[in-house]
Amino acid sequence: MILIYLLKVSACTLIFFAAYQFFLAKLTFFNLNRIYLLLMLGLSFGIPALTIENRHEIMVSNQEIPSKIAYSNDSVIEQDFVDESSAANNSLNWDQVLMYVYCSVLVFLVFRMLFVMVRIQIQLRKHAIDRSGAVILVNEKSTIKNCSFFNQIIIDSSLQYEEKNLVIKHESVHVKQLHVVDKLLVNFVTAILWFNPIIYFWRNAIDHNHEFLADRETAKVADKKVYASLLLNLAMPAQNFAMNSFSKLPLKNRIMMLYKEPNAKPQKLAYVVIIPVLMICCMAFINRKEIIIERKSAGNQASADTPVKPNVYAMNYLNSNIKVNPNTAFNEVEPVLVIDAGHGGKDDAGSALDGQKEKDLNLRAVKILQEEAEKRGVKVVLTRSTDQFLSLRDRLPTGEATAFISIHHNATQAGAPVPFEGIEVYVSKQNSNIKAAEDLGTGLLSKLKQLNGMEVRDSLKNGSLFLLRESKAPAVLIELGNISDGKTLNYINQEKNIRRISNLILDGFVAFSKRGC
Repeated sequence: MILIYLLKVSACTLIFFAAYQFFLAKLTFFNLNRIYLLLMLGLSFGIPALTIENRHEIMVSNQEIPSKIAYSNDSVIEQDFVDESSAANNSLNWDQVLMYVYCSVLVFLVFRMLFVMVRIQIQLRKHAIDRSGAVILVNEKSTIKNCSFFNQIIIDSSLQYEEKNLVIKHESVHVKQLHVVDKLLVNFVTAILWFNPIIYFWRNAIDHNHEFLADRETAKVADKKVYASLLLNLAMPAQNFAMNSFSKLPLKNRIMMLYKEPNAKPQKLAYVVIIPVLMICCMAFINRKEIIIERKSAGNQASADTPVKPNVYAMNYLNSNIKVNPNTAFNEVEPVLVIDAGHGGKDDAGSALDGQKEKDLNLRAVKILQEEAEKRGVKVVLTRSTDQFLSLRDRLPTGEATAFISIHHNATQAGAPVPFEGIEVYVSKQNSNIKAAEDLGTGLLSKLKQLNGMEVRDSLKNGSLFLLRESKAPAVLIELGNISDGKTLNYINQEKNIRRISNLILDGFVAFSKRGC
């Protein structure tokens, strides 16, 4: 989610800026400080965008465990959520609301920045009385004066000759060192991170550093007392952040830096602090992904990390007879797996022992399953990819689908015994295509029984649920464990285990899709 990414970026800016304030801000190595501020700003965006893949190789048996079509009826299943509100599909999605608010403010700030730059050009045309190369003289009525804007230096025509030369010298440094590029960059970043208070301090730090650089160069050809006096005489409040103004309030830091003795070169060792700070941000905010690589203990079958696209044959799900080993008369088509993350939005369903909501666990598992499917070249369609409420009918596959799997987690009431803590697979005998659903369900169970660390029900369960009854594609519902059980919850909280389960589910789907019917 983009907002989570931006929060990580904001956390990086906080850490990097704190290091700057504590160790570097008072040093007179202004060029190095400029590099630090710009580089760390870029890294603040880059670090949370990186992902490190942790690959784990596991050995699995090449021999499948057969699964007969059998049913058991001794555990709990969630009931269909019935929405009694007439405005069910209009429920408020706070993720979307926050996204709309964020984007609205972002667009407003970007347009405001563009408007300010256009307004400056209009003001210059209106009040300019003389142009000499990059120097523009403006009359006393102009509110834009004694500053630089891109490669233009704007000077108040009423200044004395010596004063004009000092201002021109100062602003020429801004122009030659391309400070306007820094300002455009940091203003754009400020628009992106408008909710982050640190970015405004960061922008001020870059602005102050520009002035320190220009003051240092100007002081080389001018008397410091005369120059400091001119700074005080021409001081004015900052009007906008699109220009480099010669003198704007407050001036305390600029005057202090003007008279401060340059730091000795050995003090540059202070920049070594960047290394541990960078390591902290990398360890805290670089994303990590667990990748399970399966190796067969016998035979020469391909490993799970090899993207193999299975041969899939056109299926007619209105026909209840399964035809194994299809001949060449079948047309090869792309497999489509529709995956449903149960519940969502106002339908929280159950809660885990640690407070996690089932709807969130379902969505997490579905997204991991989608990632693993993409590695294999299996096309996946999600019924929902965010925390939103969908009616049961809206979850059903509407297009061509090879199979439909709804992902859930079981839960029992507080204090009640847990009848079964492991994985269960449900179908509905009321579905007219029950034979294909049973074939899919038993195939999934056969693969899931290879799982270590969690018990798997050895038979299908019959559930009179809307999704299982009404789906035209072969449909199953998988309960990925009971979140009221501590051991099970600890197991499914580990991403590597969910990826392992996902690969076993995909193994079952691929085997099913190759049969044709």
